[in-house]
Amino acid sequence: MPPKEKVSKVMVLNAAFEMTRESGFANVTARKLAERLGSSTQPIFRAYENMEMLKEELFYKSAELFSDHMLGSRTKGKPVYLSMGMAYIEMACKEKHLFKLIADIDEYETEDFHEFLQQGDCNELLENLPRTEKLSPEKKKEVFKMVWMFTHGVATLVTSKRVSMETEEIEDMLKRAYEGFVHSAES
Repeated sequence: MPPKEKVSKVMVLNAAFEMTRESGFANVTARKLAERLGSSTQPIFRAYENMEMLKEELFYKSAELFSDHMLGSRTKGKPVYLSMGMAYIEMACKEKHLFKLIADIDEYETEDFHEFLQQGDCNELLENLPRTEKLSPEKKKEVFKMVWMFTHGVATLVTSKRVSMETEEIEDMLKRAYEGFVHSAES
């Protein structure tokens, strides 16, 4: 009889990611994960000390998926804040369970927004914000932060079905909020 395939940490993470995507992390248990992997729970706890450690890695994997989607969604003719914001909201609606996981950001020791602002792509984004040429780098970051927080709030409300809005309404709201944030930063 051939030896059983060893269950790797990557296999555990990927299976847990797909399970989270399907039904949320609350429904990912060691037993269900082992079932999905066709193994016992032992390889899971060999890879991860506990389910909370697995959840943390799932958080970062999910955040990376959202980030990649947003950065890849820049559309010609649309301001970067708008194309990325709409991509974020779209992704939140499409991947509700992953969005719920990343929305619980306070559980992890991360400077989320501050870490993002340190990334190389962010400098390019800040330079491409419309009507901010005269703003200092700090003011540009302030505008970006306000846009991000507003967009995340809209995504949360739309995803939870607390508000129902058409795409055009959301775009218009993001545009008006952006204009308000820029005007506030200019003052």
